[in-house]
Amino acid sequence: MYLSEGEELVTVFGIGDKYFWINTAIFFPLSFFLIGMPGLLKVFHLKHSKTYLLTNRRILIKDGVFNINLTTAPYDKITHITVRDKFINRISYGIGDLVVHTAASGSLPVEIVLEKVSQPIKLKNLIEELIYKEKQPQVVKESLVKKL
Repeated sequence: MYLSEGEELVTVFGIGDKYFWINTAIFFPLSFFLIGMPGLLKVFHLKHSKTYLLTNRRILIKDGVFNINLTTAPYDKITHITVRDKFINRISYGIGDLVVHTAASGSLPVEIVLEKVSQPIKLKNLIEELIYKEKQPQVVKESLVKKL
């Protein structure tokens, strides 16, 4: 799989389930008239191509179905996390985007976007907790990992 030795999986998630099911319910009946087919294909593609994994060391983003791009962001390289919580998406679907800002590689900082995730503020807090645990001395880290 994608994990290195000694790395533990904390959680796996993708786009919000509510977003997926509401859009599927809207576009599926329209797909019989071919108007909704592009929307339905887009929703299915998002659901099956984007997978986010949080481990005790890094964030992994798997993007793609046939051709897979794997992006990783080690916790020690993350500078800060921004939540983009649009009103309509929050009210309708309970989703938002997380923008993970990493240390500059060259002249420009790198942003990694976790799109359309459920409970983005709760997820941001979880990632910040994992970052904090990663920065602690080894003795403290071992006791915290056992609690998860």
